[in-house]
Amino acid sequence: MTVIVPIQVLRAAAATAVVVGHFQGVTSPTPEYFVPYAKAASAGVDLFFIISGFVMVYASEPMFGRADGPLSFFARRAIRIIPLYWLATTGYVLLAAAVPSFLEVPYSARFVLSSYLFIPAARPDGAMNPVVGQGWTLNYEMLFYLIFAVGVLGTRRVAVAASSLAIAALIAAGRIFEPSSLALAFWTDSIMIEFVFGMVLGLAYREGLRLPKWLSAAVLVAGLILFYVNLGIFEIPRALENGIVIPRCIAYGIPAAVVVAGATLGDFSLGGGIWRLLAIVGDASYALYLVHALPVRAMIQGFKLTGVSVDAHRLVCLVMTVGVAAVVAVMIYYLFERPVTLALRSLVGQFAILRSIRQEPKIATEIATKPAPAPPTPTAG
Repeated sequence: MTVIVPIQVLRAAAATAVVVGHFQGVTSPTPEYFVPYAKAASAGVDLFFIISGFVMVYASEPMFGRADGPLSFFARRAIRIIPLYWLATTGYVLLAAAVPSFLEVPYSARFVLSSYLFIPAARPDGAMNPVVGQGWTLNYEMLFYLIFAVGVLGTRRVAVAASSLAIAALIAAGRIFEPSSLALAFWTDSIMIEFVFGMVLGLAYREGLRLPKWLSAAVLVAGLILFYVNLGIFEIPRALENGIVIPRCIAYGIPAAVVVAGATLGDFSLGGGIWRLLAIVGDASYALYLVHALPVRAMIQGFKLTGVSVDAHRLVCLVMTVGVAAVVAVMIYYLFERPVTLALRSLVGQFAILRSIRQEPKIATEIATKPAPAPPTPTAG
């Protein structure tokens, strides 16, 4: 598949927003100061969900309508997601075992197993986060992959329509039945609809919809303005002050969808050096999202040890921390994530070839034993 550079740039932006939010959360002088950055970090997650829906449609083109499409699709996604996530989870579990003071309440075996299996479960403090805190989004991602894997049996349009209906039904069931199970309540949250937004955009892109560059740029700017407004930078509308709650999929999901539409449907090439650099960070965005907490905390500790005041030099410290976290993520991507992904995909490919080789003698026998067709009956004239 041809890499869509604007998508990679958006991935880099989404992961960076999460890093910025976490840095400010750890170092903020007051909770009020942190609020807009917390919202920005949350918006980065919503942007990731839109991108995920888009990419699943775009990258699954060779699998649609094939009997082995669902298994092939899910295997590729599992290979992409699981190794680094399980490695990070194991690291946290070992750290908690080696340093008991790392946790106020020890992890239960059930909770750790749920984390490995992408099953939502409450932490000892009640938060619905796995061992690797930011891995809560992967509990949504893996459910989406299961739903979309079934849809891959059909054509591209059928896959998007069927997956969208399944997600809508899931959310509706959550609203109607209000499940008492924490996992079911988690999985039926309306945030799942953001995958539908992304799938629709991916379908539009694959179907050839393109906008003039000026219009696409205007759409992109409109999406950014919507983000700006909804993050509370401008005055909050009176409706919100009166207690009307706007669902996250509307407040952040729609601006994210508009941004992705503007970035992709204009067919921007983005061939300059800065864009290539951002695309590399986009390649490593999963690693950046998943493991950034360690370099962020290490940098903050380093500032303390060297006597650097984060409050007095906040912007410089923030830029340095984001840069170090990005470098660490790129190293993880090239030294672990990418080679492991390629090796596992190659291994799965070899198993597929072996299966086809085993089937060849059976097919040859069937052809050899199949009666020859009767010669055609001569006709007059």
